[in-house]
Amino acid sequence: MMPNYGVLKAQVQTDNGEFTSSKTGMSHYNLITILNDQEEYQVNIDIQSDSSPNVRLYAIDNYTNPIVTQFDGLSNGFNPLVSQSGTLALDYIRETLFDITQLENATPVSAEGLSTTLDKYLENQEYVVVFGTMYSDQDSDKSSYGHRRYQQNNSLPSQGVHNVHYNQGSVGGHTNDNGIYQDGALFVKMPDASYSAFFFAFSEQCFNTDTNGDCINQN
Repeated sequence: MMPNYGVLKAQVQTDNGEFTSSKTGMSHYNLITILNDQEEYQVNIDIQSDSSPNVRLYAIDNYTNPIVTQFDGLSNGFNPLVSQSGTLALDYIRETLFDITQLENATPVSAEGLSTTLDKYLENQEYVVVFGTMYSDQDSDKSSYGHRRYQQNNSLPSQGVHNVHYNQGSVGGHTNDNGIYQDGALFVKMPDASYSAFFFAFSEQCFNTDTNGDCINQN
């Protein structure tokens, strides 16, 4: 289970595209959002947890799931969520958000490919809604590292949201992060009031999980 789960509502100020962590050498796709013309957040979308891009993307235009009816009523900024059924918390497996096989069978995308996909949506967005976990440079818990410090770039905002992807079904060193009702995703409200939805998962994650979010019958 991961701490500080919730949802960020803000506008995208800058698309920073791909960056590589100075600590891990892994690639991310980076957005800078702005709130009330002053409060900035990063949004960091993992592209790698391996030596090559291994994140799958499933994108849906005109996303009409009832969940989007709650987005206009969200407060601007980061809204903490309780990771349980009956809340706004996301669970790819236990909720009918989309056809999970579309994500399971998707080809991994590169940061460049993701940038090409997202740019056309972000150019005219009304706002974005980002599910994931919040971090700050002030965090004492190193598991909630600030990406500014992590990347050693003091020009970046000191707070942000990461884990914008499926957060269960992981194996190996990431099993401690498994949990239910804590999945990440990106939603973009378009000028015509429709939403576009973007769901992410690592290639090695399984899609059959128990009540702890751990893999069942993983070979």
